[in-house]
Amino acid sequence: MAQPYPHSNDHPALRQDEARARNARIGAAARRHRFGDDARVPFVCECDDRHCDALIRLTLREYEVARSSADYLVAPGHQVGQASIVRAKDDCWLYAGERG
Repeated sequence: MAQPYPHSNDHPALRQDEARARNARIGAAARRHRFGDDARVPFVCECDDRHCDALIRLTLREYEVARSSADYLVAPGHQVGQASIVRAKDDCWLYAGERG
């Protein structure tokens, strides 16, 4: 079975950095393709689990607000090292702080 992040090693911080970069590219592509204000864009979970393939569906505005107020966007119930939860919603949990 292929790993979802073949360039990352087992260190969670590398996986999270890669997921953040991927989400930035997803957001840029959605803006470039003029997704509507209500369109839910699938972003990848930025949790510690290198096998995680969860998607978080947010509008571009929700993504921008979430990104500006938290260090990590993760699927509900997923973890980010020693980081503290900032806000929990039904579809996305936001964390801030140390990765662990």
